Amino acid sequence: MKRWESLVDQKIREAIEQGEFDDLAGAGRPIDLSENPYEDPDWRTAHRMLRNAGFAPAWIEERKDIDTELEAARIGLARSWGILLNARDTQHHQPAQARWEGALQNFRAKVAELNRRIDGWNLKAPAGFQRKRIDIEREIDRIKN
Repeated sequence: MKRWESLVDQKIREAIEQGEFDDLAGAGRPIDLSENPYEDPDWRTAHRMLRNAGFAPAWIEERKDIDTELEAARIGLARSWGILLNARDTQHHQPAQARWEGALQNFRAKVAELNRRIDGWNLKAPAGFQRKRIDIEREIDRIKN
């Protein structure tokens, strides 16, 4: 195998030295990656039409929705945590604690729902695009720290 690789490398090197690669079409311009060469040709036209109209395949749109909802849930929980921290050693600590516990309960319910959606989404998305489930405790720790 090494003999073939070295023969191929030698031929490429000789072609470069002779200038055979100097005037190739598209030289110096980035490669057009707008088309997926591995995409099913039957779906290529449909995906192009959706993309040109500002849409994406349903599984991509659903992923965006999941990510948007997770970010909104994170922001809400972080806001409640900030309120609790600011209320420490004040008369507002108890209401802030109750608000935090309610926000924590809502966050856990939202993440459980999002994890169910992720499970379904992973069945629809092409191989290699699956998303990991959300680790609720890790998310809470990130917000607290």
